[in-house]
Formats: sequence, structure tokens, C-alpha cells
Amino acid sequence: MLRLLIKISGVLALCLLISGVARAEVSVAYVDSARLLKDAPQVERIRQKIREEFEARDERLVEMRKQIGLLEARLAAEDERMSAEEKRLVNNDLGSRRVQLKQARDELEQDKQLRFSEEEQRFSRVIHEVIQQVAQDEHLDLVLQGGVFWVSPKVDITDRILARLREMLANGN
Repeated sequence: MLRLLIKISGVLALCLLISGVARAEVSVAYVDSARLLKDAPQVERIRQKIREEFEARDERLVEMRKQIGLLEARLAAEDERMSAEEKRLVNNDLGSRRVQLKQARDELEQDKQLRFSEEEQRFSRVIHEVIQQVAQDEHLDLVLQGGVFWVSPKVDITDRILARLREMLANGN
């Protein structure tokens, strides 16, 4: 409901701006922020950074899976030779290891998602700065982002923002 009110107020503000300016030229542009977060080359760099950051923990999960596989193979191979007590102990160990693996995997995914969100927030600030720079360079009066039903390609500046972001990455920023 709040989003709807914000969208409506944005449209009303745009209408007031346009009507208040009368016949003066108002330059309006639109940016697809979801596309920026999907297509910007910096996002892939963020993903790679997070993969590297959590690589050791990923390797521990692989090792835990191997250990579980070895125990399962041992249980299958030695099933008839094992006493009931040994089978119970191995099955308990397997169950415990599976629970630990699931917990470790869930924690790792949560930690990765949290780190990605943190990096995405930082990058969103960069995106906003680039949008402001492009808007100033092109003398735009208004840049809309999200909450728009339709956009003419002639006012969509997303490609220009992406080009600027690619340029920044090429220059080491």
C-alpha cells in the first residue's frame, strides 16, 4: 500500500512539475535499476570476490560430503559383518554428520547472501552517483527509477549508465 502511495505521489509530482513548467522543455529519463544490478560488470566481480572469500568453507563442505560418502560406503560394504551395535553407531554418526553438513551449508548460504547484500548496497551507491553524473552531463531535469508502467526507449538511459560503469571498471574504479 505504501509503495502504491509513493508511486501515485511520484506521478502526481511529475504532473505538477510538467504543468508548472507549462510549455518549457523538461527532459525526463528512466533507469532500469534491476537491469543495472543484473548486467553491470561490477556485479560479476562482486560474485567472484564472494566466491573467493568463502572458498575455504566451500571446500570444508566438500570434505564433509566425502566423509559421509565414505561412511555410507563402509556401511554398505560391511553391513553383514557388522554387529547391530556397530551399525547403530555408524548410522548415528552418519545422521549426526548429515545434520552438521546441512547446518554448515545453510550457514554458508546465509553468510554468502549477507555479504552479497552488503556489497550490492555499496555498489548501489556507486550506481546512484553514476546516474547523477549522467543526468548532470546530459542536462536532465528528472530521472525516474522503478514504478513505471512503460518507458519509451528514447528516454531509457540504462545503456548509458551501463557503458559508464563498464568504463569505470576498465579504468580500475
